[in-house]
Amino acid sequence: MARKEQQGGGRSWIFWGAGLSVVILVVIVGLLTIPTGSNEAEEPDDGLVAEGPDPSSEPVEPEEEPTEGDAPARCEDMDADESFPTEAPEFAWEDFDGVEGLALPVSDEHGPAVQEDGFWRCFSQTPAGAAFAAPSLFMDFVVSREYDAAVDSPGAREAVPQESVEESAEGFEGTLVRGFRIEDSSAEEATVSVWLSQPEQSADGAYEFTLVWDEDANDWRLDLSPGQAPLTMLSNTSDFTEWR
Repeated sequence: MARKEQQGGGRSWIFWGAGLSVVILVVIVGLLTIPTGSNEAEEPDDGLVAEGPDPSSEPVEPEEEPTEGDAPARCEDMDADESFPTEAPEFAWEDFDGVEGLALPVSDEHGPAVQEDGFWRCFSQTPAGAAFAAPSLFMDFVVSREYDAAVDSPGAREAVPQESVEESAEGFEGTLVRGFRIEDSSAEEATVSVWLSQPEQSADGAYEFTLVWDEDANDWRLDLSPGQAPLTMLSNTSDFTEWR
C-alpha cells in the first residue's frame, strides 16, 4: 500500500497528512546549615596568649544535603556499548504516562535511567542512547510539556505546544513507535529519524530529530533551534531498524 512521501510543516505538530480521514494533531508540544562554630574565642589559660586565629571563630562552610527522593541533578555516567547499532539493542516496552496505548522502548544499558513526573531522561552518550532518547524527549516536550527536554532557543520556544495537554495526549493515543534510523552520530550530536505508525489510519511517518549532548545535564537534549522537527510520510520503511 503505497503512500506519498511529504514533508510536514506549520505551527502545530500535525502527524498525519491532510488526506487521511482523521487528522491527528500532535503538538510539540541549599539546604543551608547554620555554622556550628562559636563566635567567641576561648580565654587562654593562665595568661598565655594564643597565637594565630582561633579556629572556633572561623566560619563553617554549609554543606548541601540531598533530599531523599529527589532526582539527580546530573545523570550518572552510563557504562554502555558505544558501537553503532545494526539491530535494536535489548529493550523493554514501558507505557508513557498520560497517553493511552503509547509505549516507548527503554533499556537498562542506554536509558532512560530516570522516569519522573513525565520527564524521561538520562541516556548513554552513544548512538544507541540517542535512538532511545529521541522518542522519549519528544514525548517529554510535546505531552509532558518539559521544556528542559530541549536546548533553550528561539526555535524551541516557538515549538512549545499551543494546544492543551489533553489534546496533545489524544493526538498520540494508539501510536506505535516502530523503529529508528540513525542518520548521523558523534559524541556531541546525533540525528535520529523516529518511525511512528497509526494502525487505525494505515499511516506511517518519521520525525527527524537533532539531538545535542548537554554537558551540564550530562544527557541528550533535543535541538529545536530550527523550530519543529521535519515530518515525512513513509511509503518504504526498509531502511529503518525496527523495535521488535
